[in-house]
Amino acid sequence: MTLTLCLATSACGGKDEAEGTKDTAMGLEPVAIGGESEAGTGTSQGEAASGENQNPSSVSDSNQGTAAEADNPESDTASAEDGTSGSADSTGGGESAAAAPQINVDILRETRTDDGGEEIVFAEYPMFTLAGDGGAYGGLSAALDAINAQYKSQNEALLDELQESIKDYREFVDPAGVFGQGTSSHIYRCDTDVVSILVLRTVNMGGPHPNNYWDYYNLNAKTGENLQLSQFVTMDEAMVETVIGQLHENYPEVEFDDAVLRAEIPELVAGDSIGWCFNEGQIVLDFPEGSFGFGHAVGSLGVTVPLE
Repeated sequence: MTLTLCLATSACGGKDEAEGTKDTAMGLEPVAIGGESEAGTGTSQGEAASGENQNPSSVSDSNQGTAAEADNPESDTASAEDGTSGSADSTGGGESAAAAPQINVDILRETRTDDGGEEIVFAEYPMFTLAGDGGAYGGLSAALDAINAQYKSQNEALLDELQESIKDYREFVDPAGVFGQGTSSHIYRCDTDVVSILVLRTVNMGGPHPNNYWDYYNLNAKTGENLQLSQFVTMDEAMVETVIGQLHENYPEVEFDDAVLRAEIPELVAGDSIGWCFNEGQIVLDFPEGSFGFGHAVGSLGVTVPLE
């Protein structure tokens, strides 16, 4: 058996549309990478898992501009370079403002093979690094290192699980079957105050549909500490009604109970289970599967709310 490691950067993978599950559940429309950035420039993407059960799509947002040139031609870079937060103070006399951080993202791919050297499982995961020495962003660099270590450990455990699971599948279902995890990474904000990252992982283990996982990281750019949603959104009565209105608009086929929504939305937003990220000057809220009494068939439910 051999273990290989390589880089992969190509079209990014989206959420599989299965039994009511939505590609746009987070309020992020699948659009091409590129465009005017609210905070600067940056792109980040990875390679989706291959296989006929996948439904790959580009889930990037239009606040990402042209990627900065990275040292590694297979790395993507995100930075913020607008005149308010990322440029030097040219008025004279004072200290220059800190440049926005630049984050390189590599999607690493590890594989396992059978005794004949044929690939049977693979798993991708992101690796984040700050360009240069990090400057004033030592806390952010440490936070990214911790995220990298978590993904590396998770990837090894997943490869062990996939390698064990594929044995019976290849013997009884498909002798040419391959199990794997495809991963893509998207940086939706990267300036001197906030770094907002979304990682999409799609795991194919031979079922009719893959399992999809969304990992959100919203970090204080200066300290690397996790930001709290409550710092940016107040879930008062008016905001709850805004969220309810968007849920009805985004999912007209779902029969919501507004009383349940009013009771559960503030609780979910105040807790740790909800996913969220920045997008074009707004906040995307992703309510997890099982919210409001709905099961897997409805999937995650997403809305977009304004920043305060």
